[in-house]
Amino acid sequence: MHPQIDVIVSELIKRKKFVFLCTNALLLPKKLDKFKPSPYFAWVVHIDGLRERHDESVCKDGVFDEAVAAIKLAKSRGFKVNTNTTVFNTDTPADGHRRPHLPERRPRHRRMQISPAYAYEKARTRSTSSAWRRPGKLFRKTFADGRRKKWRLNHTPLFLDFLEGKTDFGCTAWGIPSYSLLGWQKPCYLMSDGYVKTYKELIETTDWDSYGRGKDPRCANCMAHCGYEPSAVLATMGSLRETIRAARGN
Repeated sequence: MHPQIDVIVSELIKRKKFVFLCTNALLLPKKLDKFKPSPYFAWVVHIDGLRERHDESVCKDGVFDEAVAAIKLAKSRGFKVNTNTTVFNTDTPADGHRRPHLPERRPRHRRMQISPAYAYEKARTRSTSSAWRRPGKLFRKTFADGRRKKWRLNHTPLFLDFLEGKTDFGCTAWGIPSYSLLGWQKPCYLMSDGYVKTYKELIETTDWDSYGRGKDPRCANCMAHCGYEPSAVLATMGSLRETIRAARGN
């Protein structure tokens, strides 16, 4: 939607920065000619499950089919295409078992990102904002019998362990700072604690230790990748064994 998004992407790629451009894919066919395939660039299309679940979550029929068609079009033009999927508290292991077989999961599809939904200030008052209370059990059953290795997941192994309840982390709220036309958001894009004008002000005036499960009531059910994937990355880099494991994709 940003009128200069293609210019922004192009300039970042020139600087050899990796760009994952998130989209619901509705405008992708109209904008695709403004972009060029690059090893530093990937589309990230939001797909919330199969057709009925996805269309329900975005409150519009037909969006799933449009997204899948856009994914196929982008792939035909040589682009990398990843997906981002929210797992709801109403999902079952059977729902998860079907996700790797979605059209966008065929061989040319690169990676899939997942995150459990939970209640937060900016969420719609629908199933997308339902409080998350049983993630470990659901993910353990979903990934059971070696199925986790069949998913091409764009996550560190330790973050997936965290989702399954095999390990625990605190939130690293500063790990993925969010910047928009309003400024730098405190502390992460899921909250409404205001904005500051500079990155320096964000870092120096935010009480980072006050956020996360067990610290802020709003964070009680959060296991989102924006706060806990950075924690998993830090733990991975602090352990030779986990670094090797991550490199092997285990």
